[in-house]
Amino acid sequence: MRQLPPEVEDLAAGRSEYLRRRRRPDGRMADERVAGLIPGVPNHEARRVFDARVDRLRAAVKADDDAALGRLLLEATLLGLWRARNVQGLDALCEGVIGLAAARGEALLKQAAEANGRELERLPDSAVALWMRSEVALIDAGADAHVVVGVEGDTLRLQLDVPLASPDVATSALIALGHNARGLNQAFIPERKKR
Repeated sequence: MRQLPPEVEDLAAGRSEYLRRRRRPDGRMADERVAGLIPGVPNHEARRVFDARVDRLRAAVKADDDAALGRLLLEATLLGLWRARNVQGLDALCEGVIGLAAARGEALLKQAAEANGRELERLPDSAVALWMRSEVALIDAGADAHVVVGVEGDTLRLQLDVPLASPDVATSALIALGHNARGLNQAFIPERKKR
């Protein structure tokens, strides 16, 4: 015969007047593994940024705008943008996704890096997450705005260009940006110093 749990036995025997419910665990699990494609950025947001940037890259290729193409490829390199859709690297992004010869893409990237005085290495994960989460917030707000995040020494620098032609759109873009970026302190708990 099957045994009843002790709390049910107590209720049936009259030793207890109520049955306690088991508590469900609340909050997120503390998992140290990187679960996303880009740490600190939800996968659906990373894919939306990737798609928007690929559209801009394709438009620059179609318009044969080398300056814009170089700047966009430089930003893609700083972000490691290809990770958002599991593309294998910059060459695969150029040839397989935007339809640009890898050699031409590399040349434009080097020109843009020299012109802007930037290194050709990916930014730290926290800077990439801030940039991508800010950009997806601007996409959601429908603002014609642009965000760039950089690292200078130990300083993380956020540059935001928002047109003020429509104050309502600019205000909603800034509110959305702050709202979307506030989850970063939870996303990077392992990077913070433990007390």
